[in-house]
Amino acid sequence: MHDKHLIRVPTIRPLMEDDWFIRQIEEARRRVFAEDEKQHKLINIVTDTLVLSNRNLTENEFHQYIALPLDLNLRIVDLSRNRLKCIPNQIFSFSRLTCLDVSRNSLQGFPPEIKQLTGLVTLNALSNHLRLRQLPLDALASLTHLKVLDLRYNRKLKQSALTTLQDALLPNNTQLEIRCTIPSSAMPSENEQDSKQKLSACDRDATLLQSQLEPLSTPQLCKRLERSFGVPLDKDTEQAYDREYIMNTLLQCYKEHGPRQVRHEKGIPVPPNRLAALLVELEAINWPRTTRERPKIRAEYYMILQKQGSGKPDSARTKKETAKLMKYQRIFHLAVDALEDVDPEFANRFTALAVTKNFVGSPHIDTLNVGPFYGLSLGEFHGGGAIAVECSPFLVAEVDTRGKLGKVDGRFPHWVTPYEGTRYSLIYYVTSGSVESQTTAIFAPPPSSNNNQESHPWIPPPAFVP
Repeated sequence: MHDKHLIRVPTIRPLMEDDWFIRQIEEARRRVFAEDEKQHKLINIVTDTLVLSNRNLTENEFHQYIALPLDLNLRIVDLSRNRLKCIPNQIFSFSRLTCLDVSRNSLQGFPPEIKQLTGLVTLNALSNHLRLRQLPLDALASLTHLKVLDLRYNRKLKQSALTTLQDALLPNNTQLEIRCTIPSSAMPSENEQDSKQKLSACDRDATLLQSQLEPLSTPQLCKRLERSFGVPLDKDTEQAYDREYIMNTLLQCYKEHGPRQVRHEKGIPVPPNRLAALLVELEAINWPRTTRERPKIRAEYYMILQKQGSGKPDSARTKKETAKLMKYQRIFHLAVDALEDVDPEFANRFTALAVTKNFVGSPHIDTLNVGPFYGLSLGEFHGGGAIAVECSPFLVAEVDTRGKLGKVDGRFPHWVTPYEGTRYSLIYYVTSGSVESQTTAIFAPPPSSNNNQESHPWIPPPAFVP
């Protein structure tokens, strides 16, 4: 690297106002980017400042951008606006570091090694995915020179997290300012504390558009605003991280656009004799005497049967799941037989079966799934009961699975449409093995299904990822 790319900043003065450090970073970044635009350099190191902002870096790629040995006397490191899921280990060798900016990344926590940065004055980690349980409180409490801990716009860090942090850190460091974003809705009055709880999937009215959008993350909602409605948000403003503001803006855009289209689909019919045998077992089932196994959705009963061989051998949990499978093996084998008629390959690959009674609404995303699932519903119900899934920002598919097996990608927002009566369902899903890329939310019936595809060819929806 030539000397003209070295930008000198004044020697760091310890324990100055935190705004001084912010100004230093902004000034270094401005000049570095100007040089970078001319010379197309990948890295910019100044005398005591390292700026690698907005490089789309992961932690594994970090070392590739360090072409020269770094001075262990670095005072300022700016890794903001990247794709870091953890702080690179090399950072903790900079024992004289006073300012670390890891804002606008994908961090879920800090490692205990953060305590090695004993001279740290400012730690900026705003707009990440931080969780309280992944913040090493003892390590942070040991940073007695820390003056600013900026944790704003981390959705999981609310009032209770702020209180815990203050109790753990302030006794050893009274000068520390801990910054968290506490929305007004998260600070209810004493009379409202019990009622101002965040709604889970089971609490949402699935007929409302907002409920159908709630499973999406705040960045996904922002992306939809920009890409689908042409409404960009300035990432340097608080509104770009205010979920309530973003959701209200998006709902207004949908209101001006008009209702979303609904596409009606049908699954592959299951032979009547198999349906009859399954229904007999479902109506006679002795449901486990426990709380529902997936409490954040709404169902009278919800039971998961893990396929044999899908867990860790000889573990206590696998032994428990095996015993449970043996108890309900009759319904499990009937369910597998029904799926083998339609898609033998998937019947061999799925890892778990969810058995439910009266599953209602519950817009959600199956974050643990590695690919699509098959759904089958049975019972005496009418007026709905289809699996609804978002195919695109403006298209929802309703898949009729009554007596039929429908294939849906549960990694898109999906729910059950309103119905009356008694509805049982079987959901075959995969949570281990190779990950299938998200393409479309619904799929063409397998060729072996003989679903009259020649006279009525199936037209896929556009490929879309939220």
